[in-house]
Amino acid sequence: MSDSDIQDLQVKLAFLEDSLSKISDEFFTQQRELDDLKVKYAGLISKMHGMQSSDQGPAEVVDERPPHY
Repeated sequence: MSDSDIQDLQVKLAFLEDSLSKISDEFFTQQRELDDLKVKYAGLISKMHGMQSSDQGPAEVVDERPPHY
């Protein structure tokens, strides 16, 4: 292998290491966001169950025309 080939491999390796670092950082950020969304989702589900248990029954839908008709 010539010095030029070795230098090309070193450049490619540096690029791959940089890319891996960026992907790892992005993965960490997305994982943190996913964890936050899971907590919010669980809170919404809990809130919905609380709302359903406080209702006496299904809401009655009234089939009336809006006042602007």
